[in-house]
Amino acid sequence: MNYDYELDTFGLSCPMPIMEVAGEFKKIPDGSVLKVTASDEGIIEDLKSYCKKTGHEFLSYEINLPEYIVYVKK
Repeated sequence: MNYDYELDTFGLSCPMPIMEVAGEFKKIPDGSVLKVTASDEGIIEDLKSYCKKTGHEFLSYEINLPEYIVYVKK
């Protein structure tokens, strides 16, 4: 998937990956696609919930253990 920005949260545990995404979304322009790499499997459901609450768009995810990669659109 094509993306505009990348955020590495590998090694962080909940709720830190979501907090990092929220901080990154403050810096990037609307319409940008963010690739988030994490080691916490909860990132998938957490980002789905976060996007639903904030109006961002959950696009897709990949699991390439030990990495979980999620694409979200601001």
